[in-house]
Amino acid sequence: MKIKLLISAIAISIVTTVNGVAFAQTPNTRTTPSTTAQDPDKINNIKKLLEITGARNLSRQVINQMFVALKGEYPQVPQKFWDTFLAELKPEEMINDFIPIYNKYFTNDEIKQIIAFYQTPLGQKTLTVLPQLSRESAAIGIRYGKEAAARAIKKLEAEGYSPRRQ
Repeated sequence: MKIKLLISAIAISIVTTVNGVAFAQTPNTRTTPSTTAQDPDKINNIKKLLEITGARNLSRQVINQMFVALKGEYPQVPQKFWDTFLAELKPEEMINDFIPIYNKYFTNDEIKQIIAFYQTPLGQKTLTVLPQLSRESAAIGIRYGKEAAARAIKKLEAEGYSPRRQ
């Protein structure tokens, strides 16, 4: 069972990493992001970007997808655990942890350019389509992870390795 949990976590990590990149596409510039000073204007722009992109809602959707997948994999786990687990997942806290990452990799000018993009018709379409892309990508990631794990286990078993069953 631990292998299934690990596979699900890896698949979700892959999908969220790929989708995070989709949110932050910018043209190459020669400016260097600031990682030390906390520029209030830049921080406000990062917060605006996260709001425009719907990062909070997307985080909730990813959490819900993960929750449904894990709950389906472990039907023997009591509902009280799932309720408590879900209550412990707080997208708002996760969003606050995104701010230093954006601050680290993007200049204030780049953040403004990303905001400008998402305010265009193509940017708005991108934001509309991203949740569906995330769902479809998650399904592919989970399937890919399970298939790769099955192939790996088959190879290891052919070599005499026997995974522990729980």
